Amino acid sequence: MNNQKKLVKSWYDGFVFGNTHDIYNPWSITNFLDKKQVRPYWADTSSNSMIDELIRKASTDIKEKMEELLQGKEIVVNFDEQIVFEQLDQDENAIWSLMLVSGYLKAEQIEYRGVLLEPWYHLRITNLETTAMFTTMFKGWFAKN
Repeated sequence: MNNQKKLVKSWYDGFVFGNTHDIYNPWSITNFLDKKQVRPYWADTSSNSMIDELIRKASTDIKEKMEELLQGKEIVVNFDEQIVFEQLDQDENAIWSLMLVSGYLKAEQIEYRGVLLEPWYHLRITNLETTAMFTTMFKGWFAKN
């Protein structure tokens, strides 16, 4: 399976913990090794309904940023990374915090701006597995309408 390293990396790598990069999704790797097929294993383990609902109800700005992410682009956003679930309805930018801590997005860089050194996160979709999940979610919106 050595010839599939790049493909597996693009699908299941991308998680970041602190300064540690090249972290693969263990659930997906285990399933890949078992089934010998690249599939969105992790994305299929939950309904992703909370993310789905938050994006559906989000402003045009959030939806446009999601579109940029799906095009493989990086977005730069500011949010409180200590956000709690109760704040998701009150602070629209909390969706970025939720998607970051849940593994849907990764922070490639954090820069601190201004006198108060507010964190600005350079975010990308974590990997192809996550891209597939978002793509399926968005296609579902149009299929229902």
